[in-house]
Amino acid sequence: MAIFTAKRVSDANAGWFRVSDGDGRSVPSCDDFLLHLRLRDCSVYTQRAYAIGLAHFLSWLREAGENLEHPSRQVISRYIAEFSQSELQGAIGSRSPDRVRGPRTINHRLSVLASYFDFHIRRDTEDGSGPWCGSVNPASGALLDQELRHGMMGRDSAPRTRQRDGFRRRVPYEVPKRLEPADIQKLIDTASSFRDKAILTLLCRTGQRIGDWSTNAGRHGILGMSLSDVDRKRWLIVVRLKGARDEHRVPVTDDFWPIYERYLEDERRAHCNGQSLWVALRKGRGKPLTYASFESSLRYISRKAGVPVHPHLFRHTLAQGVLDLTGNLKIAQELLGHAHISTTGDLYTRVDALSLVKAVSAVKASSDGLADPSSSPTQAARFAFPYDADTIAELEHSITRPTLPPPSPARRLRK
Repeated sequence: MAIFTAKRVSDANAGWFRVSDGDGRSVPSCDDFLLHLRLRDCSVYTQRAYAIGLAHFLSWLREAGENLEHPSRQVISRYIAEFSQSELQGAIGSRSPDRVRGPRTINHRLSVLASYFDFHIRRDTEDGSGPWCGSVNPASGALLDQELRHGMMGRDSAPRTRQRDGFRRRVPYEVPKRLEPADIQKLIDTASSFRDKAILTLLCRTGQRIGDWSTNAGRHGILGMSLSDVDRKRWLIVVRLKGARDEHRVPVTDDFWPIYERYLEDERRAHCNGQSLWVALRKGRGKPLTYASFESSLRYISRKAGVPVHPHLFRHTLAQGVLDLTGNLKIAQELLGHAHISTTGDLYTRVDALSLVKAVSAVKASSDGLADPSSSPTQAARFAFPYDADTIAELEHSITRPTLPPPSPARRLRK
């Protein structure tokens, strides 16, 4: 039975993705859609994710004996239901065989299918012929309204309306977890190489994504840095943001630089003369360090230190720390590299821990019959300016008895 796969095809000028069957033959409908993504300048990560999603969907259709050309809405419903319960693949799946796919993953796969069918419906409808001419999108329940979307096929989520609730999964809000400073230091101390110590320090001090260095999907984040991305004189690093291909300058604290110098002197110089900043020290020695290799090292460090951690947890920790100390959402957005401040707000400002503590303390003090000093301002704090006691007395008198003249200073002295 032929199983469809997503492969990257390269030539002297560029590379792109295509979906092929078990005999190596490409699927024209997928090639047309993936070419459309490429022409729309979608990121390589988006093209790869969509190719993998389409290959998985076509493989499921072949195994289920369904029509590959024109699947119905009922077929899409069955696929999404089975996909949501299928076993996770890769390192996460092997460690947690009982885990099922999360709602974000399911919704992303639905977005892949909705965008794929939307492309063919629009093309056939404009041509006035073809199997999808005038059809309804089986993955969304309606012809998608392009005016209500980003205009970027690779970034659009499947539209949500009442008639599509059977497909989309509700994504519950979870308060981002964070690491304690002692645990962060324990992880850094546990790391055996200066390379890992330096990377962990960057993760917790800059809040950047761990990223990857990949010949297929490009490079971004901390692992995608080259030697020229480190500005020692200005205490800055330059990272590439995922998908957007923009460069992002981030300041680095002074505790990173001694570890970084030791890594360059003792480890990197002996193993690599290339441009990648982080290199493998054991398996694949001298080659650029990939996410898979670093993630394996981090799992070992985590088990040895007894601190459960994943790379993105450092990003959450820094963001929460910046908001706790400054309360400035714009600063957090600039550090994290979010394109929209609403993204930062949705993730990190749902819960103001300090306000919650004060509110609970005020309720407790009220129930105990005690006054909360932090909630009862002084007499001077009632006014806009720091008046002296005599002025405050006159203001109070004018408020309570406006028809009578204020007491003179002599009368106040006699009292």
